[in-house]
Amino acid sequence: MKHSTKAKSPQQPSTVPPPKQTNVSVEWSGPLPPPAALEYFDRIIPGGADRILKMVEQEQSHRLSLEQVSTEANIKSHWRGQLLGAGIGLSAIVAAVANSYFGGPWQVSVALVGVPILGVAQALIRGRR
Repeated sequence: MKHSTKAKSPQQPSTVPPPKQTNVSVEWSGPLPPPAALEYFDRIIPGGADRILKMVEQEQSHRLSLEQVSTEANIKSHWRGQLLGAGIGLSAIVAAVANSYFGGPWQVSVALVGVPILGVAQALIRGRR
């Protein structure tokens, strides 16, 4: 077998294939990246991992404060509803008693007491669902 070594002329294209490209995709769920990613961020941006941790802590603190404000607002709203319902019910009872005392029609007294009682019954039934 005979081998020939022929020099390539500078005008001939190279037969060496270009280097292969590799794409890497990393995903994570949750507020923090995995420790290896934090270390990588810290190498790229000095103090980057610390900045990410501070951002997560601030976001968590903000979320907790929003939940607290929302919970307090819901509690106040429920109390207002309870007080308003009690006020309406007592007013209806007082009006029914006054109607009976002054000799008004008995149907008015029944309606004044019956409507709030039906409202309370409806609220209790809905509350159980």
